[in-house]
Amino acid sequence: MSTEEISAIWAEDVKIDESNLGGEAKKIPQLHNKYYNMYYKEALKVKKLRYDYKELELAKREWLDGSMAEEDLKDRGWKPQQKKIIRQDLDKHLQADADIIRLSLKIDYHTANADFLEDIVKTIHSRNFIINNMIAVLKFQHGEY
Repeated sequence: MSTEEISAIWAEDVKIDESNLGGEAKKIPQLHNKYYNMYYKEALKVKKLRYDYKELELAKREWLDGSMAEEDLKDRGWKPQQKKIIRQDLDKHLQADADIIRLSLKIDYHTANADFLEDIVKTIHSRNFIINNMIAVLKFQHGEY
């Protein structure tokens, strides 16, 4: 799910119907469940992508230093490294590798989504407090305090 999709869904769910504060309070557990499940899936996706990154980085190191087995090269569809990369330049080449950059950007994207969803869940936690404050203001306005 994209950040824009999450934002659009949240833009609808964040609204509080002031004429039905009791109903809004009852919706809190449903909203929490909805967004926590979305957060959980994104967090797991980030975790898996980080493991994938470690595997890719190791494979790229082996490829760059020439120690990757022929069979692994064929499985990945990579050609043997033509030039010898010295050890101190290995990190520089890894940081510039298109596959590494692409996976790193994907991790950053899903991390941002997970952080956004985590913030939404925190907001939902405070929703009960907000609704109680709204009720208190209404009571005050009607002279019940």
